Amino acid sequence: MNAFDAARTLLRTLGADTLPHPGGTLLAHLERVASRLAAWGAREELRLAGLCHAFYGTDGFAESLLPLSRRDELAAAIGPAAEELVYFYASCDREFSYPGLPESDGPFRDRFTGTVFVPTRRQRADLAELTAANELDVLQENEELRTRYGGTLSRLFTRWSPLLGEAAVEAAREMLTLRGEERETFLRGLEAGDLRVGVVSKIASFHVTFVDLGGVEGMMNIPEVSWRPFHLPGDVIAEGQELVFQVLGVDESRDRVFLSLKALEPDPMAAFARSGFGGVRTGRVTRLVPFGVIVLVADGVETVVHRDDLDGLAPREGDELTFEVVAVNLVTRRVRVTLR
Repeated sequence: MNAFDAARTLLRTLGADTLPHPGGTLLAHLERVASRLAAWGAREELRLAGLCHAFYGTDGFAESLLPLSRRDELAAAIGPAAEELVYFYASCDREFSYPGLPESDGPFRDRFTGTVFVPTRRQRADLAELTAANELDVLQENEELRTRYGGTLSRLFTRWSPLLGEAAVEAAREMLTLRGEERETFLRGLEAGDLRVGVVSKIASFHVTFVDLGGVEGMMNIPEVSWRPFHLPGDVIAEGQELVFQVLGVDESRDRVFLSLKALEPDPMAAFARSGFGGVRTGRVTRLVPFGVIVLVADGVETVVHRDDLDGLAPREGDELTFEVVAVNLVTRRVRVTLR
């Protein structure tokens, strides 16, 4: 008898074929999860873990088929490596462990023992793949649960995309992206000024940032990333990062949602305008440009000093210049200075 048949025999002996679960019985669910993992190209141990992942219960499904004191029975049926995966999945304290899972140093807490440790890259990837296969099957079989939790899971799997295989990412996108009337309802529910949680899904080569709002993708143009000076959006944000965004507007005719992070930050130039006058100040040259230099005059505030106003100086990047502030214009966002 191979490991899969041994697992099925044990599952039936323990009543998994009569235990209710979305889509029929627990055994039917476990078979579908294992089949989904197989379709994604998972190795045998992970497919076996998919078939057996509910043996010890989970953080989201309290019913267990075996007490932890009988782990050796499952290990004898499916092998120690697959059984370790089953335990790892079952032991996950989701609230504690999920946020840091994509990080190489993200902590994991065993809900059975309270032990906290840093999983290996393979453990994190296995947990992500098994979670995706499990949750997608549940949502496929229960429309109410998909409506209730689909947005949350869409953002979660977007954050976890570095851990997921291409097939799993595509399956999550296919199932969790809102379409038709659901999408229209979501878009109609957005208003300019709304704050929404989103996950940075992609920083495009043309510097537009795409954000998963939970089954609907929004976009953020480069000027909306921050008031602070930066060269590229990746200097400020990262793919997979979960942040709060402000909705600037919705263009339903083009099916676009426009977002901003900058709108949630205090304007550093307005603060500078209240305190920047009077006395001599110093600023650091941050860039050389054909017509002069860019000078950082305060945190988040830069100004251009034109070549004609440099009085013959030839400053280099990193040099300090001494100046007085002449004017601040919040409309043109210009600071005019005189060198001293």
